[in-house]
Amino acid sequence: MLIRLTVKDYVLIDSIELSLDPGFTVLTGETGAGKSILLGAISLILGGRSDVGSIKAGASRTDIVAEFDISNLPLVCAFLQDGELGVDDCVLRRVVDTAGRSRAWINGIPVTVKQLKALGALLIDIHGQHEHYSLVDASTHTQVLDSFGNLSNSAELVGSAWKNWQSEKIKLNQCLEQSEALKQKTEELRQTQRELDVLGFSDKEWLQTLEQHRKASNINELIDAANQSVHMLGDGKQNILSILANVRSKLAGVAEIDPQVDIMLGDIEGLEIQLGEFSRDLRRYAESLDFDVGLAETLDRRITEVQRCARKYGVKPDDLDEMASNVRDELEKISLSTDLDELQRAEARVRDTYMEAARQLSSDRGSSCVGLTQKVNLALADLAMSGVQFEARLVPNAEPGVTGLEQVAFYVATNPGAEAKLVGKVASGGELSRISLAIQSVVHQDSSVPTVIFDEVDSGVGGAVAEIVGRMLKTVGRRAQVLCVTHLPQVAALGDSHWKVSKAQSKTASSTRLQKLKSRECVDEIARMLAGEVISEQAKAHARELINSAST
Repeated sequence: MLIRLTVKDYVLIDSIELSLDPGFTVLTGETGAGKSILLGAISLILGGRSDVGSIKAGASRTDIVAEFDISNLPLVCAFLQDGELGVDDCVLRRVVDTAGRSRAWINGIPVTVKQLKALGALLIDIHGQHEHYSLVDASTHTQVLDSFGNLSNSAELVGSAWKNWQSEKIKLNQCLEQSEALKQKTEELRQTQRELDVLGFSDKEWLQTLEQHRKASNINELIDAANQSVHMLGDGKQNILSILANVRSKLAGVAEIDPQVDIMLGDIEGLEIQLGEFSRDLRRYAESLDFDVGLAETLDRRITEVQRCARKYGVKPDDLDEMASNVRDELEKISLSTDLDELQRAEARVRDTYMEAARQLSSDRGSSCVGLTQKVNLALADLAMSGVQFEARLVPNAEPGVTGLEQVAFYVATNPGAEAKLVGKVASGGELSRISLAIQSVVHQDSSVPTVIFDEVDSGVGGAVAEIVGRMLKTVGRRAQVLCVTHLPQVAALGDSHWKVSKAQSKTASSTRLQKLKSRECVDEIARMLAGEVISEQAKAHARELINSAST
């Protein structure tokens, strides 16, 4: 709740400090005293629009500080913790200078106005003629209905089931994406495998092909060399074998003379035998050589095909055999069915859990809509708004969501026979205040927003209705801190705390002042509200009577 508010140099305020109590607090004062100015300062600290015109004349800046007790506010604590803004305290500060610069802090840490506004929405709810209402924000209606129907726990279960479902969907979608990628990769690998199978490549075959290609490309040179060698060895007139025979004959004629010659003669005979065998082998080789143009072209095509395939896959021809083996191994490792099937089953289970909880919540919300509609309309009738018809409706979502299968929307028809429209579209500021009060009065669970401010809630009512307004406010004040700007003595008499707003004027300036009233001062202020400036003893007696009746 709001425990302290300090305002400096804001419009007509020089410097004020309010130490606020829990329960129902009323703010009273004459018209023009500055009650709306005070609410404007609160709106500014909650992230409202800044305006240099709000700076008090002669001052360089306006400075507003609000301190809150957040000991029982887990949402606020979570916000502060998530933003690394501290968790033990909650102090908001806003400064606007004459240059139009606006600065904001939370617990002394600079923040954006957007952050200030987000936190402010968790701390204070203003209903009235100003710019900050929760009632016109349709996103809050579901929470209000769930609170009324004791459905908050069910809504949390639905939200938890939704998160579980989304988590499983993410896993499944990721697997599906991976599966598609694996399918594509598998097809690519299979295409590669088919191409390599058609190629029929092996390292041994590649070496043989290169060897054959070299031979076929140089066949003429081989034939010429072989034929010429055969001719020189034995077919020519001056061939090597005939020369060796002559040498052997000459040596045989003198072998008897010198034994050493006989030894060399044996060497010559052995050399003749070897060259004879070599000559026969060379002749057979020469005869085997055949110039085959078709073979050379076939080998050219084969080499070109292998090199093209190697270039396509970015490897050397020698590595194609290893690549084919790797493709086979990778295809064996890929499995698309096991994980995907299990994830599909898991996603279906959590989806069914969510849908079951969400459908039950929808049914319970439908019943709660009927009950809330009836009770709010009864409360509106008590507030002299019997011509206004309120209706809580379920609006189906296009898709299931974290809040369930629908959103809750509050509709009103402000006149008999008029078409009901969203409450924020047709209700005036004063009507919004009383509609909100009616709703607040029938929603008995703890309020998620600890401080509620009502302005103009008593506009156009009086007498017994004014007392009903006051008692409704007091009822709401038992579970939330309520601040109410009022002109009605019947409402003021019911306040747990009473602040008076007044204006001090001099010849050169005016200023707004606030005073927390004591018991006797409360009597005087309520008497003034009853009788005007001239306060009679009869007015005081009436004021005491109102205060005494408020305590019963």
